[in-house]
Amino acid sequence: MTRTRLDAPLQKATSPSPSQSQSTSPSLSTDHPRSSHNISTTSAVSSKKSPYTPGYLGSTSYNATLQHSELRPSDDDIDGYISKADPYEVSLGVDILRHLPDEKTCHMLLDNYLSNTMGLTGLPKSSAKHILGSIFTTFGASLKLPHIDYKLEDISRQIIETGQAYCPDPDDATEWVASMSGSHIRWEIIGLFYIAFAYAIIALSASEYALIDERLARKDPKICVREMKISIEKCMELSRHSLQPMFCNLLYKNLLLETVLEGDSMISLSVWRLHHELNAIFQAVGLHCYQGTPTVTLHSEMRKRLSASCFWNDKEISMSTGRPPALSHRYYTCPLPLDLADEVLLEGGELLQREINALDENGWNQKGEVYNATRYRVIALFAVIQDEVMELFIGTPTQFSMERVNSLKARAERTYAQIPFLMNVTNDIIRNSQPDNLMWRRFWGRLDYLRIHFLLERLSVERGQESKQQLLDVSREIVDLTAFVWLQRDNRLSKHYCDDYTVLCYGMPSTGILCTELLRQVRYPNSYSASERLPKSEVVQSLSFMIGFLEWIKPEAGNYKLCRHISQVIKRVMDQVLDPSPSEEATGEDIPMQGFESSLWDLDGIDDFDWLNSIDWGRGPFLDLPTAG
Repeated sequence: MTRTRLDAPLQKATSPSPSQSQSTSPSLSTDHPRSSHNISTTSAVSSKKSPYTPGYLGSTSYNATLQHSELRPSDDDIDGYISKADPYEVSLGVDILRHLPDEKTCHMLLDNYLSNTMGLTGLPKSSAKHILGSIFTTFGASLKLPHIDYKLEDISRQIIETGQAYCPDPDDATEWVASMSGSHIRWEIIGLFYIAFAYAIIALSASEYALIDERLARKDPKICVREMKISIEKCMELSRHSLQPMFCNLLYKNLLLETVLEGDSMISLSVWRLHHELNAIFQAVGLHCYQGTPTVTLHSEMRKRLSASCFWNDKEISMSTGRPPALSHRYYTCPLPLDLADEVLLEGGELLQREINALDENGWNQKGEVYNATRYRVIALFAVIQDEVMELFIGTPTQFSMERVNSLKARAERTYAQIPFLMNVTNDIIRNSQPDNLMWRRFWGRLDYLRIHFLLERLSVERGQESKQQLLDVSREIVDLTAFVWLQRDNRLSKHYCDDYTVLCYGMPSTGILCTELLRQVRYPNSYSASERLPKSEVVQSLSFMIGFLEWIKPEAGNYKLCRHISQVIKRVMDQVLDPSPSEEATGEDIPMQGFESSLWDLDGIDDFDWLNSIDWGRGPFLDLPTAG
């Protein structure tokens, strides 16, 4: 049997069969951990090749009534679809292989990346290491320097033909990993490795960089990363023969890397194009409505995690830019991944069944552990709520009501309270904890929840004309937590991949509210009672920390210039707050809270807050979040 949770997005449901996956329900579901899950113990490897496919086609598609087996193409027809490698594509592959670092450097860079992030999303860390090793086991002799053209051409041709003759993914964990390893390697997997290498190089110290492949070490790291980006794009071009989840994974990771390299401006055209290309492939692959096996397998769970990642990323960009999302929650029916460790999924069998049976009724582990799967579940749950919040902000006026705002507030609170590792977690608990993996996972979960709370309080103030006290309170906590990232900079185990994004996209909207309110209190001192006034010393200290955070961002960061500019703007605000001129001691009616329009900031000549519209909103760091801060 299944159990339904109180809030709609958390409804329980069994894993859908292919026919069920076209459900119109907007609810996120988790599979019942005890009664509906079976474990795959046999191989599901197909012995027949599959042709190029248009991907997922729903119940109203042109072929929806042509699903009878007699109407499908024969196996002979299928084999006939597979063409020989195009010479141009072979040459692209040769270019990619020429830029591949030596074996030692590849392993070092991958280890560096995996130890500082959540990994490659749809692939366990141990599997990624195994697959990389298999490349050199299979092709190592041909990849050694000096390169011989015809050997690289043979490898390129083999990889291209493997991609064209792609077989259905097996459910067995070992066979699924093997289907992407060695002689079965595909360009999208190689592209994912290049992304890991690029991130690792960005984070290497000068002394570490000097020890890598000398072909790379003699170049400027920025040039090296750009060259890897070119190889990634070539891998993407060669992966378009078939629509597969790992191709979607490559597009997703490439989008994140693009935003790292294209900061200091409003979301660039290249980022916006990549974002919508990702969402188009996401839907074409069918990741928005789970199509896989009803049994719990490594492959099925990795697919659900990738789905959650891409769906969340779409909401992040929508929320941060104020633009409509590419995919509404009304069309998203993929179940949540189960809260299981990668090692359990890899082993399968009785261990996997025991771990499934030990989950609670909502699919959470009851051991107090915070796995990668735990984080993916959290972001998927919050993404649905974020999507509904965006409907209230930028949807048609008929969609807005204070009743719906209050309902979303209650649902967000319930969702947060029902996540075991976040239950009862507060700002004080986080700040007083040891800076380990659990603390940082709690930190990001709390911050994600507060940002939803912040947006809903904005709606209450701006459209519901309610008191702004709750908005100010949540703004203070967000700024405090954002500054905490900087204050813990020496205690964090990971590299600082996305600190510029964190300070801008988490901290700045709330910072703007606090700056504006402080300026109003200076301008209209008689309009506030003692209980309504912000604690000036506390807020000034928090803003000082934010300035420190902004000025700490390194020149290599994509949004370095923007961070420096914003720090100067906040300094000007603080100067007026701490040392107001006599003309600012005016009295009068308070001006209404107007959100983030330029008029909000145009106080006493402060007219250069256009940074709110020029931030590189395209980057979502959450799925490259550090494992421990």
